[in-house]
Amino acid sequence: MSLDLTGKTAAELKAMVANAEAILAGANTKLHVKAQQFREAAQAALAERRVAPPGQRAEPNPELDAAVARIKAVAAEALAKFDLTPETAKARGITTPHALLAGSGAPKTGGGVRTKKFKRCPYISYRGPGGIAILQYALPPGEGATGFWAGGLVAVGSDESKTGFDAAMEPEAAIAAFLKALSELAPARP
Repeated sequence: MSLDLTGKTAAELKAMVANAEAILAGANTKLHVKAQQFREAAQAALAERRVAPPGQRAEPNPELDAAVARIKAVAAEALAKFDLTPETAKARGITTPHALLAGSGAPKTGGGVRTKKFKRCPYISYRGPGGIAILQYALPPGEGATGFWAGGLVAVGSDESKTGFDAAMEPEAAIAAFLKALSELAPARP
């Protein structure tokens, strides 16, 4: 067996630790050396993935909280101005429409977070026949990193559509670019 655990999920690593401890508690001493190695490797991999100790919340970030609130406000404005329903998108030829917000009503989490390009990247998006309108606030990884706004229209399948924008914009310019993109992609409400 290999000790390369990079592809393992946190749940799999925890199960490996538990299994190794069960083997170490057993009477078969032939397996103890290998079980000890796996337990240590799994514990080390878990420790590397933890941002904060278990049970401890991340430090509050007032700038990020304000950005999330502003994104929600823009989403409410967009929903009032444009018909962003999945039915309308499907009627216009979009086979996989985007919900503007996540199911919980919060901004979605960008693909840039999953690829570790960004530490946090709340965003809203709408997919229309001419591309995807996106508004994001991205917080790069690293201590003391400053977040930035970006918005506009991107092509379906482009890097920006998958992981978010790289270029910073002034907040109001990003919001205006997003609303302009929506005006090109979605019908206005009567």
